[in-house]
Amino acid sequence: MHLLASIGLAAMTLSLVASPAMAAPTAEVAAANPLIGVWTTPDAAPPYNRIRPEHYEPAFDEGMRQARIDLDAIATNSAAPSFANTIEAMERAGPLLDRTSATFFNVAGSDSTPANQQVEEAVTPKLTRFGSDTYLDQRLFGRVDALMKARATLGLTPEQDRLLEITHKRFVRAGAALPAAERTRLAAIDEQMAGLRVKFGQALLSDQKAGDTLLTDAEMQGVPDSLRASAAAKAKAAGKPGYLITASRSDTESFLTVSPNRAARQKVFTAFNMRGDNGNANDTNAIIADLVKLRLERAQMLGYKTHADFVLDNSMAQNPKAATDLMMQVYAPAREKALAEEADLLKLAKADGITSLEPWDWRFYAEKVRTARFAFDEGQLKQYLPLDGMVKALFETTNRLFGLSMVERSDIPVWQTGVRVWEVRGADGKMIGLFYADWFARDTKRPGAWMNEIRGQNGLLGLTPQVVNNCNFTPPAAGERALLSFDDAQTLFHEFGHALHGLLSKTRYPSVAGTSVYRDFVEFPSQIYEHWASEPDNLRKYAVNAKGEAMPDALLTSLLAARTFDQGNVTVQQLSSALVDMELHNQTSYPADFNARSFEAATLKKLGVPHAVGMRHRLAHFSHLFDGGYDAGYYAYTWAEVLEADGFDAFKEAGSAWDAKTALAYRTEVLERGNSRDPGASYVAFRGRMPTADALLRNRGLK
Repeated sequence: MHLLASIGLAAMTLSLVASPAMAAPTAEVAAANPLIGVWTTPDAAPPYNRIRPEHYEPAFDEGMRQARIDLDAIATNSAAPSFANTIEAMERAGPLLDRTSATFFNVAGSDSTPANQQVEEAVTPKLTRFGSDTYLDQRLFGRVDALMKARATLGLTPEQDRLLEITHKRFVRAGAALPAAERTRLAAIDEQMAGLRVKFGQALLSDQKAGDTLLTDAEMQGVPDSLRASAAAKAKAAGKPGYLITASRSDTESFLTVSPNRAARQKVFTAFNMRGDNGNANDTNAIIADLVKLRLERAQMLGYKTHADFVLDNSMAQNPKAATDLMMQVYAPAREKALAEEADLLKLAKADGITSLEPWDWRFYAEKVRTARFAFDEGQLKQYLPLDGMVKALFETTNRLFGLSMVERSDIPVWQTGVRVWEVRGADGKMIGLFYADWFARDTKRPGAWMNEIRGQNGLLGLTPQVVNNCNFTPPAAGERALLSFDDAQTLFHEFGHALHGLLSKTRYPSVAGTSVYRDFVEFPSQIYEHWASEPDNLRKYAVNAKGEAMPDALLTSLLAARTFDQGNVTVQQLSSALVDMELHNQTSYPADFNARSFEAATLKKLGVPHAVGMRHRLAHFSHLFDGGYDAGYYAYTWAEVLEADGFDAFKEAGSAWDAKTALAYRTEVLERGNSRDPGASYVAFRGRMPTADALLRNRGLK
């Protein structure tokens, strides 16, 4: 999805080509601020080597001033509305604002320093007001509405027709069709919610930092040397004795898997699980209460019963019932399997005097069961999954499927040491775009993994895309290799699937390019790409330990056989988070004293989620919902898993994961299409039919 859609500026497009307003700043202003004026960097990439935090707010201000000139020119055009002078003109409007937003919000998530946080706090209300002013502008809406009413007579191409429909819907969903008083209230709600989202993200980051756990040598007994070395290096860097396990998923899950010390496991798990829910200045529960109430008020003003109804009216699922029904088709068998898995784990745990399994016990005993059943453990496996090897596997996969090659660039400015950049070239050797990789965790990076667009594909102006993958892999100790868990390796491929969606886009209009699709379709390209992380061809060639030895055939066989192991637990964790999200946002009212913690507990009880399994993301630290645009939309991962499981079956049916004809169909009918047509039509064009849940249930061992 285009970056500016999240602040209500989806019609603005990234451009380095001058619009009428671009010439407005003086030479002195442009020279003093590297964000303003023409970028002379290689491939017009953001000049991160010259940008300082104090440059952003003036560039935003200038960008909004220029964009307002562009939009006012469209709104006051005396000519009758046409696609060219209204919709296409909006696609060209505000290039400085767009590129400044893309450049800044990339670092706002990946390098959230105090200075960048101050910028975010300052510019978010301004951008929200600008977005409201744009989408509530009756002059603009009048022109768009007139075109929509005359749509059948305009002789539009299919992509133009789709863009007109999407643009009109954005205005309506923003409240443009409401009476004046309600438009004013809606703008105030949008601004308040934008501030709360920033507040949530910053509070969570602070609480996560505070949740880093120091352990003693005794508490680290039995932990593999690589994890001990990494934890010791982190403690030393923080100026503290002992071993430091950060409250990040990579660190926490690695420790819980291998530590025999139950008290230490509980300490680490609790720090991770209670992020945002510690009753301190960084507690997020009150922020959540305010957000859900405002979301509901906004949805009901627009004519919807609930916020979930509002969100899913712009999705493949179309309504909360369809999304929930699909999730329950998967949840019910997953819960049964998770209960059976728990019984197996408890048999082992009882030998250690444990009579009731806790969440901090699950991974440790699951690893014991997996080791016994499949003759390998996570520590052994990680030795064969170096980051550099998995990157080579990723790039070779991309070459074999799509003919793309990756050439590393050292001349592109980056925002942090360790960020790497590649030029992506097509089979004809021509440049397709730039790929940035920011793979390692740091204190200033928000949790999780995600893809950003620094520049979206723009056929209108002939601009190539520039995309970023962010992950939170554990950095290696000095002189050591970065090692991945198998889950990390899948995340690497997952995020690159998003990157390909942006890189291979071939639309004319940027508002429908790349990942600017429905939430429940945007995860399809990322999740289908995870399959190649476990392709035997890749693992045999690139899963190599420090001695240069390939992964033994027995270990490879065991890894592939173990893919359905623990899937009851994994699926229930994921779906419990999605079902709580849907329930939370499918309320028609909230009590004045609404408490997210109590709501979460009651919903989990109603669903019968096993205590030792729980949620993958508790509400208090659920960034997807309260700082990431997935509110009432976390179900999209499961929806997309149905698509990707069924979609990957197309390769199986063709006889090979590398089948060229299937890869070409996937590229041309899905990756290149963006949102230029309904995503359901894109899926059918690729697969020949709509999917069923059968492949997903089969792949997870739930059927």
